[in-house]
Amino acid sequence: MILYTIYPLEMVFEDENEEQPRDVEIKAGLVSLMCQSMPGGEMKITRIISTNPQDYLNPEWQPGKTLVRR
Repeated sequence: MILYTIYPLEMVFEDENEEQPRDVEIKAGLVSLMCQSMPGGEMKITRIISTNPQDYLNPEWQPGKTLVRR
């Protein structure tokens, strides 16, 4: 069987008993940012979803950057 997916293998074959941080989608205008919750109310950007190539060059939305909830 061949499985074609855009999701990482860890997500496809994850164990239901295993607790893993879940990604949360945050909308910033027309851009969607996939983020992981961190302690202290911070969010770590893991992925950018946009059809505009300029959005990927925005230094505020680079993966690995942390956002603070207000």
